[in-house]
Amino acid sequence: MGKRYRVSQLPSVNRVYVPYVLIPLWQMKLRERYGIEIDEDIVKILITARYTKSTWKWQRTVKKVAEELSKRGFSKAHAYSFAKNLVSAVVLR
Repeated sequence: MGKRYRVSQLPSVNRVYVPYVLIPLWQMKLRERYGIEIDEDIVKILITARYTKSTWKWQRTVKKVAEELSKRGFSKAHAYSFAKNLVSAVVLR
């Protein structure tokens, strides 16, 4: 029969580990600079995009943040414009 080999998942190159310490720091940074309160889930999406090395990451981040905001009651147009402004704020630091 032969040996059976177990195929394990290789870690993705684009996967980024986000230390828990960064989430409150970025929340504080966004609160101080722009005066906005951002939820942990959205900040985690923004941090992941900030430290990922890939193409099209900002467009995907805008889409993810807009989806998260629309789940929380924002209209689609307002969520997209707010997400775009938020991502540009993170890009500019």
